[in-house]
Formats: sequence, C-alpha cells, structure tokens
Amino acid sequence: MSNMKLIFRQLWRHRLFTFLNVLGLAIGISACWFIFRIVNYEFSFDRQHPDKEQIYKVFSHTQSEKENGDFDAVPFPLPYYLKENSQDVELVVPYYNRYFEIVTPASKSETPTEFAGQEKIFATTADYFKMVPYKWLAGSPHQLFKLQNEVVLTESRAKAYFPKLQSQDIIGKTISYDTTQFTVSGIVEDLSYPSTFIGKEFIKIPDQDPNLNNWMMLMNYYQLFVKVKSVDHLKNLANTIDQKLVQMNGEEYKKENYKQTARFSPLSELHFNPTIQNHSNIKVLYGLIGIAAFLLVLAAINYINLSTAMVPMRARSIGIRKTLGEREVYLTRSFLTETFLVALFALLLSWPFTKMMEVLFSDFIPSDINNYDDQFNLLLFIIGLLVLITCFAGIYPSILINKVKLIEVMKIKSLSNNSNKGVYLRKGLIIFQFIIAQVFLIGTFVITIQIKHMLKSDLGFTKDAIVTVSIPNRAADKATTDPFVFKQALSKYPEIARVSLGHFPMDNSYWGNRIRKYGEEEIKNRIMQYKYVDQDYIDLYDIKLLAGRKLMMSDTSSGIIINEKAMTELGYKSVDEAIGQSVISRDKNVKIVGVIANFHSKDLHQQLNPIVMEASTNRGPLGHINVRLDHDSKKWSTALANLEKEWKSIYPHAKFSYRFYDQEIKSLYETDIRLSKIINLATAITLLLSCLGLVGLVTITTVQRTKEIGIRKVLGSTVAGIIGLLSKDYIKLIIISILVSTPIAWWATHEWLQDITFKIEIQWWLFFIPAVLTIGIAFLTLSFQSLRAARANPVDSLRDE
Repeated sequence: MSNMKLIFRQLWRHRLFTFLNVLGLAIGISACWFIFRIVNYEFSFDRQHPDKEQIYKVFSHTQSEKENGDFDAVPFPLPYYLKENSQDVELVVPYYNRYFEIVTPASKSETPTEFAGQEKIFATTADYFKMVPYKWLAGSPHQLFKLQNEVVLTESRAKAYFPKLQSQDIIGKTISYDTTQFTVSGIVEDLSYPSTFIGKEFIKIPDQDPNLNNWMMLMNYYQLFVKVKSVDHLKNLANTIDQKLVQMNGEEYKKENYKQTARFSPLSELHFNPTIQNHSNIKVLYGLIGIAAFLLVLAAINYINLSTAMVPMRARSIGIRKTLGEREVYLTRSFLTETFLVALFALLLSWPFTKMMEVLFSDFIPSDINNYDDQFNLLLFIIGLLVLITCFAGIYPSILINKVKLIEVMKIKSLSNNSNKGVYLRKGLIIFQFIIAQVFLIGTFVITIQIKHMLKSDLGFTKDAIVTVSIPNRAADKATTDPFVFKQALSKYPEIARVSLGHFPMDNSYWGNRIRKYGEEEIKNRIMQYKYVDQDYIDLYDIKLLAGRKLMMSDTSSGIIINEKAMTELGYKSVDEAIGQSVISRDKNVKIVGVIANFHSKDLHQQLNPIVMEASTNRGPLGHINVRLDHDSKKWSTALANLEKEWKSIYPHAKFSYRFYDQEIKSLYETDIRLSKIINLATAITLLLSCLGLVGLVTITTVQRTKEIGIRKVLGSTVAGIIGLLSKDYIKLIIISILVSTPIAWWATHEWLQDITFKIEIQWWLFFIPAVLTIGIAFLTLSFQSLRAARANPVDSLRDE
C-alpha cells in the first residue's frame, strides 16, 4: 500500500509529464480499439459456420479473345440440373435477392404500417435451412415451402413487423409483398456471428420462372451455393458443370467467340474474394492493422522518451530509496506498476476518444457491427494491450532507473554520463517516429491532390449547376404521367436553362449491348456501353459533337451517336468515314448520325469506354431527369422551388428529392475519400506523438545543460541563440528522418497510384512541402520547450555550485 502511495505521489508531482504520457497512450489505444472492432468483425465472417470447409459458392468465368473475367452469377437452370444429376453434392442452394416496393404486415388497424424498399429479402429453397444453422423459434423446417406463398422471418424482422406478438403467435399471419400475400410459416433466430448469409426474410423460388430454361443468361442477383461431399469432389463437379454448359451453349459460344466455365470459392474465403459481391478488401484491413500498430508503437516510444526525460529529475528520490536498502527488482516492479497505472488511466481516457472516432469515421464502421457480441474478444484485446504497453514501454525506463548510481546522486552530479548511454537509442526512436509521420504526411498530400485532380479534371462534359431527379417508377408512386410532360412543365421557368432525360454521363453502372458493322459476321459483335438519352442531352451536358448531328426523338429506331473510342473499335479511321454508316445495334439496323468526343463515363480509376448513345422514350432506361440551372446561383433557390412545385403537381404520390450532379460524381470516390480521412487522422496523431517525444528529449537536454545555459547567458548569449543551441541537434534528426522517409513514401504513393488510370504525376514539391511543414512543426515544439530554459535566471542555475 505504501508503495502505491509513493507511485501516486510521484505521478502527481510530475503531473504535466503524467498527463502527456496518459494523453499519448490514450490516443494510441483509442486508434487500436477503433480499428480492432472493425478488423475483428471483418475477419469473423463465417468463422463459426459449421461444415464451412464443404460449402462453396459457384460463380462464372468467361474467356474471350480480348479478356478474361469472373462474374458472380450462374445460369438459372444450373441448380436444378445439379440437384438431379450430380453425385458430388450434398446440398444445392440457389439464393437470390428479391425486391418489393411495399411490404405490409397484416394488421387490425385501418391504416396498416407499410415498409417501403425493404432489403435482405431472399428467394431460396428448403435446403437453405439445412446449410445455414438457424435456431428455429417457431415453425418447422421439415414442412417448409410446401406451398408457394410461404415466408420465413428472422426474429429481428418479425419484431419489426409484429412488435406486440410472440414468435409462436406470428405463425399463420399474412404479409403482403406488393400485391401478393404470403403466410408466415417460420421464425428463426438471427445468426449470432457475421455471415455471408445476410437474409432477413425468405420466400420460395417461384415454380414457374421464365428464365429456368435459359442457360445463357447471367444475372448478378442470382447466386448458387453447394455443399460438396468432400473437397475431392470439386473437380468432378466442375467438369459436370462445364460439360453441361458446352452442351447447352456450344453453338452460341462459337458464334460469340467466347467460353464460360464454373469457378468455386470456399465459404471460409468468400468474404475477401474480389469477384464476389459485397466483399471486403483485405488489403484495406491489413492497412488499418498497420496503422494501428504504428500508432501504438509511436505512443509507446513517446512514453519511453518522456519517462527517460524524467530520470534526472527522479535521481535523488531513487538514490534515497537505494540508500534505504531497496533492491533493483523492487524498483523495476515499482516502475512497471507505475507504467501499468498510466496505461490504465490512458485506457479510461481512450473510451471517449474511441466514441468520437466512431462518430467522425462512421463510414468505416460496418452498419450491423453492433448486432454481434464481440465483448469477449474485445476484453482479451484490451488486457493484451495493457500487458504489451506495460512491458514494451516500461522495461527500458526501468532499466535506466536502476542504472542511477548512488554515489553520483550523493555528489549532486548531473547524471549526464548515465543519460548519455541511452541517447543514441532515444534519438533513434525520434528518427523512427518522424519517419512514420513523414510517410503519412506525404501520403496525405498525394491522396488529397489526387482526389482534387479527379474531382476537378475535365471530364469531357459540364457537371456544374446541374440537378438530377430520379424518374419515379414504383407502383406506389402512381407516376403514370409521361416524364416528358414534367420536362415540358419545367421549360417555362427562366431560372432553368435546360432539361433533359437520360443516363448520367458518368457513373459506375453499365448498360452493355452488342454492336457490329453492317455486313460483318455475328462473331464480330462487340459489347459497348449504351446510354439512353433524349434530344437535349448533348446540349445540357456540353458534350462536344465532332461530326454529324445530335440525336432527335425520331432516331429511337433508326440512328445512334458514338464516341471516338467506339468509332475506333468499329474500325472507322475518321469521324467523316463513320457518319452515315450502317451498324447492327441491339439486332437492329441503324445509322451513325453523329460522333462525339470521348468523355469519362466511369470514375478516373478506369479507362475511357466506347460509348453508344441512343434516343429513347422509355422511362425505365432513361432513368433520370437532368436539370441545368441558370448560371446565376442567386436564382437557384427559386429554380429548385419551382422544380418541387411542378413535381408535386405532376407526381403527388412520389417523394421529391434532388441531388446536385457534382455531388453524385464525388460519391464515386467515397473509398478514396474515406482513405484520405483515415490517413489524415493517422498523420495528425503521428505528428502529435512525435512532438511529444521531442518534448521529452529537449527536457533531458535542458536538465543536463542547465549550468551551460546559465554560463552562456552570463557571457552574453541571446534567447534566440540558446533556442538554436538546444534545437539544432534535433532538427538534424528530423532532416535524417525526412531523407529516410522520402523513398519509402515515394514507393508507397507510387504503388497506390498504380490502380488509378488517370493519375497525377508525383512531383518534387509533394515531398518538399511536407518536409518544410515537419521541420516547422518540430522547431515550434522545440522552441516552446527551449524558451523556458533560455529565459531562466542564470543565478538559479549556477548557485548549486
């Protein structure tokens, strides 16, 4: 107990250093805590699933003359063929997403609650519940899906639909999915672990589906899982599927000059397979782990430097304790206990920091992470973290304390010799800290400049002052009025410059269709990106017309416009040669009426695409209403008010919402922006911790050179001169760290930029400006601490002699 009192007294006596230690460790712990929750969640996917080694997802691999690719889908008839003909599988489970506009649980109320746009509704078979280990709360899996219109709910979804009923009482209740009624036949408990199987409502796959005989169609919502008898059966299963595909599609493969085969991904690896929809990027997780490790190491280094800075100040008390007979092992234990207490205080302080990070960086947190219990893993992580910090950060300072010599303390010696034994290690730690900080700072600059480049680049069209509204298509919207009527209604307002219907010029969706020159064999078919538009589209987006004319609404079945890249791929050498040529587009003979300049139809990570524009009056393919506002931004509020007024007049049942198109483009770079935010945070933390480490080193220096500083002041040295004297050695360390970090940062940023097609050039100033900033921040930190020593009265520093 007396030892604990001594530790607390020591911490309070040097409370500034205690606060800095607690703050530094708290920042490091909070970053690790925040990142651990994300990483633990992502790596827990499907780990608790029974028989996961036997469960595989089947997807398709296509091979053509130009490229190979994987696609997360299978032909519709494949599951039924395997179930009847394969001896290699125990279970065959088709599994696909269903969309309903309105879900209405049965209610005695006159106005039952409606759920719009419910997600995670899947169609499957009864075998799904043999593959996925749900606990049944009501109903029976043995009598499942005997009727067509049955639905099984998870407990969470059942509570949302029938909040006042117990699970058993919900059985037999009806739920309307759009206009079709389903009867609840089962309630299952939500899975207690992160899983690939994310469904919340399950219905039977329709017995009569028009696609069940179509072996060519691949739709990304139609997925297939199989449970094989053993891994040895995979090869036979792949041969069975491939032979059937050739049997059914062989002639089409020859005609289109491509081939399709089956691929398998084990459930245990599915979450990180880049081919699979909604996968996680394992490289990002490793990057987060690396950031957390660096921040924790930097926090520990900061603690070591600050603790060693305090050794000269604590030398007298240590000497007295040795005089009284305290052994070195007890001094070591005492200091490790002190380190543990500081780490414990830091852990308590890290909790609000972690919560703050969860708010600031909510984009990084999986939406359903709080649905899964990770308290045990988190507790083990925190205990391990405290032990690691105590050992890593406490061992070296405790060794240094034990090296304090009693005779030197009693002679009131400066302890400079003792301190100098570890000076190279401490300087090395400072260099390491600033290497990491500089790499992060350069990364921040490069990523920020690249994002600005992607957002500000000339895309080949105008994106500013354009508002977009989705054309209402839901039955509940009762939007039967032709959207061209809405377009006409907006044209009377002077604050609205132009209105057009059509696809966004740039987004990451893809409508692909076949096209070839007239007279060529079908084997020459090319898949190109199609955009469906009206006659005002090119003018609204200021897309450059190189030759020919713009589309007219009469061109819906007779004319198209192509861009330069499409012209080249079709084999035309000039725009004049292409104009008027006949092509087979979507199995129709049409003429090329215009050629436009290339523009970016996808984000700048990707290549320019060949593009075909086709006029359309069909609201489905057109998709969006594009409104270009007046150049005077003062008129925009009036224009938007008129836009909403006409919408409510023409589509009174549809929700009105708009979005500026430049914000739509910005959303394409969400991943890059999230990366930028986390790198910015890491940079700020590393600089802060590195500067706290500098405070520790300069404190050592000022204590060791107190009398030298006093003598220099007596001999006429200025405050600025003394600050320079105390700072120059550490500025040298910063310069060394900059020289070491520059090639590392160049390699890291160069590798990151490799995945971006339209990227910035890495210029010298991207390294020079961060270097100047780092030196400036370090000098200010050193100056602040050195200023107190420089201003001290030399009488106070010399009178001990």
